[in-house]
Amino acid sequence: MRKILYFLLIVICIVGVSLVNNERVHAAAPSATIKITTKETEVFDETLQKKLITLSKATPVIVLSEADGWTEIQYKTVIGYIPSEYLKSASPQYMLVQAKEEPLVRVTNKLQSEIKGKLHLNTIVELYGSATADFVFVKYGKLAGFVNQQALVKPVSKAMIVKSSADLVVREIASSSSQEIGVLRKNSPVTMLTNLKGWAFVTTDKLSGYVLTNGLITPPVEKEKPVKPVTPKPATDKKIALTFDDGPHPKVTKQILKTLEKYDAKATFFVVGQEVKEHPEILKAVYNAGHEIGNHTFNHEKLTTLQPEDIKQQIQSTDAIIKSTIGQRATVFRPPYGSYDETITDQLNVPNVLWTIDTLDWKHREPKKTVLAVKEGAKNGSIVLMHDIHQTTADALDEILATLQKQGYEFVTVSELLGK
Repeated sequence: MRKILYFLLIVICIVGVSLVNNERVHAAAPSATIKITTKETEVFDETLQKKLITLSKATPVIVLSEADGWTEIQYKTVIGYIPSEYLKSASPQYMLVQAKEEPLVRVTNKLQSEIKGKLHLNTIVELYGSATADFVFVKYGKLAGFVNQQALVKPVSKAMIVKSSADLVVREIASSSSQEIGVLRKNSPVTMLTNLKGWAFVTTDKLSGYVLTNGLITPPVEKEKPVKPVTPKPATDKKIALTFDDGPHPKVTKQILKTLEKYDAKATFFVVGQEVKEHPEILKAVYNAGHEIGNHTFNHEKLTTLQPEDIKQQIQSTDAIIKSTIGQRATVFRPPYGSYDETITDQLNVPNVLWTIDTLDWKHREPKKTVLAVKEGAKNGSIVLMHDIHQTTADALDEILATLQKQGYEFVTVSELLGK
């Protein structure tokens, strides 16, 4: 009898130890959540007394758990705690895995560090932080770690539509057994970044993940009338169009608006999509003041160096964010660097506008030179190129407006100048 009781006691102890170990393993297992540090911060052990390491600002970490104002995180081989207020949700950059062999994901950014897994070729991964280092931090499903950045390239996007026959399940990775993270409704437009053995990675404004490729179709092609660059017609009165590129800027654009209001002048602002995303309230102020809004692409890339689908994405994504901010799309377009061809103009349904006076304000950053360029070049029907991201341009504007107003000029939008 004693032997039986002794045996049962040993079994209970073994099971108990196993359960404890399982709990520890589970607690330390990385979640699918990555966050970014908002400031330089120290990582503490579980007692919250001993300092383990110090993380710099903008460091991506794996979130393990959150409770009572503290977040348990993993950074490389270190697991510890930092105040939850020092972390923010991260917006990843999507990258395509392309290499001769499946790249290894490591615990740290050292070539000799422990291997966590492999990335399948042609999959899309989430890149966090800078893409300039030798090793970068990425996540694919629940696999997160460091990979050689040479194995990653920027994917080529393609517009697709969910078939009208059924809704489409979105999964975390390219596997029917992976976690379901959402559903795309019938006929929903998506952007496809890769097509991998029956699986496609798609992204929308609200959802990104893998779907079955056979649930997508190419959208019908709508032929649009090519829009050629517009040459301004001489106005019957003395009219001139002031234009500002690359904003909106939280400080400079505000000052420019005040100066324009002082002279009852209207202007055209060719805005960049990513700046609108950062400062939507400034765009609303520009629009509400009666100025014209133009499309200047999403991140100011030279369009003639891009593929047609990327050009379309640059233009349409900017139109979309402008409309969601002020309720209407841009009424004119200006290509970055003034660089365009038929591939670009064929995708426009608004006037493609360049300029007749280039102040070069971006180059010299001197108010006097900006003023002089306008004074010497101004004539009836002129379109003046300036940038509302430079303080020196805002400083020059008052003298420009005062001088031209004395000469009898009226300040109008580009569309008004062109009679549109």
